[in-house]
Amino acid sequence: MCFRAIGYLLHPSIAAVLPENARIADVGTGTGIWMSELAKVSPSTYTFNGYDISSDQFLPAESLPSNVTLEFGDFKKPIPDELRGKFDLVNIRLIIISMGVGVWEPTLQNILPLLKPGGAIQWTEGNFLEARGFRGQSPKSTPGHFLTRAQNQFNGTLVKRFQWCFPPDWQKMYADAGLVNIEEDVLSTDRNPEQRPDFTEIGIGAVHHGLGNLARIKEDGYWNEQEVQESKQKALEDRASGAYLRWDLHVTIGFTKDE
Repeated sequence: MCFRAIGYLLHPSIAAVLPENARIADVGTGTGIWMSELAKVSPSTYTFNGYDISSDQFLPAESLPSNVTLEFGDFKKPIPDELRGKFDLVNIRLIIISMGVGVWEPTLQNILPLLKPGGAIQWTEGNFLEARGFRGQSPKSTPGHFLTRAQNQFNGTLVKRFQWCFPPDWQKMYADAGLVNIEEDVLSTDRNPEQRPDFTEIGIGAVHHGLGNLARIKEDGYWNEQEVQESKQKALEDRASGAYLRWDLHVTIGFTKDE
């Protein structure tokens, strides 16, 4: 769904320069859906390798295109020697939930050795820290305050417990890592109005699932299970009225220097 809101799977500036036999790595691949979708519209000579710290979400191997593979890989740890300098493109997307203060820059630096000289990186991330509810177009819409309230509670808890954060300047982070030809697209989940209910449903589910997990810890300032359930019901009522949740999507690309 993010692909549709963004308007592309692969940034046009990268697509224009990939070689015919491009080798592509997808870090934090999740299900592997990004690679599977891109493989359908790319030359069959491309090779896709997806890596994640858990295989729990992997799509069944028999459902994948023949040039797509999924395997274990933790790229917060040193890159295996056999993967260094092997890829024309590294894709990363939506791993903010595992990122805190002082983690973004080292993760970027750790991943870059995967690339060949002149290789590209594409990193797509949602800034959930600024997510909030909005009144919809319907005259019956609520202002979306319960959507905002739940998001703020979730964000505040993660910031307090895990030092959750979002990079303040993606282009500077890339430049500091030695990348060149840097571009950044900033789009919004409400870019296509017809997608607003779906993004809102995803947001409500993710936020209240997280709040439910945190409720089991029973620390001061955390909501208990009843508060989480009551909040979810109110948020769903906001959505049903036409109110929606929105956040920004950042797509930042850059290239390593040619030798």
